[in-house]
Amino acid sequence: MDSILTIVVVTGVFLLLTSATGNLLGKSGKPYSNMKLVFHIALFVIVTAGLVMSFLKLQETSVNKLYSTISLYVAGFALIINAIIGSRLKAAVEVNPKMVIAHKLATFLLTISIISTIVFLYKQM
Repeated sequence: MDSILTIVVVTGVFLLLTSATGNLLGKSGKPYSNMKLVFHIALFVIVTAGLVMSFLKLQETSVNKLYSTISLYVAGFALIINAIIGSRLKAAVEVNPKMVIAHKLATFLLTISIISTIVFLYKQM
């Protein structure tokens, strides 16, 4: 259980870094700086890998893991929404404010899901 909790906490830290670079991208406006965008996408891939690893590690355990699994499913759903909206934001000529809000809300849902996963895993220890 400790290894799963460690993976989820590290994933949460990388999510905070991803959010920070996303805020920098939002403040700089279009056209985006290629270096910031590549860094943001690379951090997003690390967050995705962390969620997949924590989900697979959680499936190997035999403890009661219902709430942790549900919160990881919600995080995966929010991650897919973020990927779709983020790619649409990159491809769009003009940034639609509603898409930016949806991207931020999906990131907020992802953050809440990771925090709840940490809480549920910590309670099971």
